[in-house]
Amino acid sequence: MRPCCPQTDKLLPGQLLKDGDELVSAFGNFRMGFFSPDGSENRYLGVWYYRPTDPSVLGGYNSKRNKPVWVANRNNPILDKSGSLAIDSNDGNLKILLNGGNPIVITSVKAEGNTSATLLKTGNLVLYEMNSDGSERRELWQSFDYPTDTLLPGMKLGINLQTGHEWFLQSWISDISPAQGSYTLGIDPNVSNQLIIRWRGDIIYWTKGIWLNGEFDFLGLVSDGYNFSYASNEHEKYFNYSASETITSFPELRLTADGLRGALSVPCLHEIQCVSVSVNVKRPRCRKDFSKFEYKYGFMNGDGFKFKESDNMTLSDCEVKCFQNCSCVAYASINASNDTGCEIWSSGTKFTETSFTDDHRIIFMAREPKVEKKQMSLAIAVGTALLIPPLCYLCYLICRKLKAK
Repeated sequence: MRPCCPQTDKLLPGQLLKDGDELVSAFGNFRMGFFSPDGSENRYLGVWYYRPTDPSVLGGYNSKRNKPVWVANRNNPILDKSGSLAIDSNDGNLKILLNGGNPIVITSVKAEGNTSATLLKTGNLVLYEMNSDGSERRELWQSFDYPTDTLLPGMKLGINLQTGHEWFLQSWISDISPAQGSYTLGIDPNVSNQLIIRWRGDIIYWTKGIWLNGEFDFLGLVSDGYNFSYASNEHEKYFNYSASETITSFPELRLTADGLRGALSVPCLHEIQCVSVSVNVKRPRCRKDFSKFEYKYGFMNGDGFKFKESDNMTLSDCEVKCFQNCSCVAYASINASNDTGCEIWSSGTKFTETSFTDDHRIIFMAREPKVEKKQMSLAIAVGTALLIPPLCYLCYLICRKLKAK
């Protein structure tokens, strides 16, 4: 196979997109190639937005500025730079070829002839079936049908009622691993004109994305060049949006690893967690008066319990593990570099608080329930009222004894 030509948006049969090569969309807005997230040596095939006016980006992938908007092999990292994207000569599907290993299959479609792949100016990677003269006959597959954690203009969030296929965002497991995380953002199956974030597929995390009077009640961006729409018919139900060409900043809606909505939505970005996941899970009897967890800098004096499946657990997963364990008083991630893993501590383990330093650890402590002021005042009043009669009687007895003497 021959390498793919530079500065092209197409991958043709017989060509290779090697690690270090890029597909470049029309107008140069998007690029596709192999990348490694910050703090990781794993390689992934992804699409990212290219900011030509940014002096820190000279042409290639820059993880600090260009977080990928789509990842092809999010659950199958490549351990070296041997990966190459190619079109299989036998079935026309897109595959990542590896040295000494089975290929990573990206598409599984049936084509009657040759195929080609194009990175569109929207950031959508499309696989086409070709005519004998090399022209595009029909679309076989598109990456917009399989988003990762980012919603781009033209993408859908919803469901195809004929095929059952759902369009939804799923967070990265952490900032340095695009593997499928704990949170999904999609259409509410019970209230079709509402967006909803779920944790681990079934726990409701956020439900304020209702469509009302032509806009979302949590986004005030319609007048700023972001045009949202909702479509519902016998074939499909979905939300999507478009952006005005006059907008200078890149529009994106990103579901972060902790379940927050980014870029287009900022109501909770000043908190470590927008809403505590434990608020919405089944509350054990021992947590009846539980308030919430609060984070502190420091360390626990003693080892906690570490879960076997720890590498695939996020901070939110760890919070629920602690919440559902009545003896748990604190939890923390094991891998500080990417906030994955889970360690919990039981009551009796001493905590030492420290100031913020480079080697600090963030420990989430169970906060003791606060007694409301009114309840405290009532308790004092009742207690005082109960003490007055015996005190008065005691004084009466003392006075009688003194008079008798």
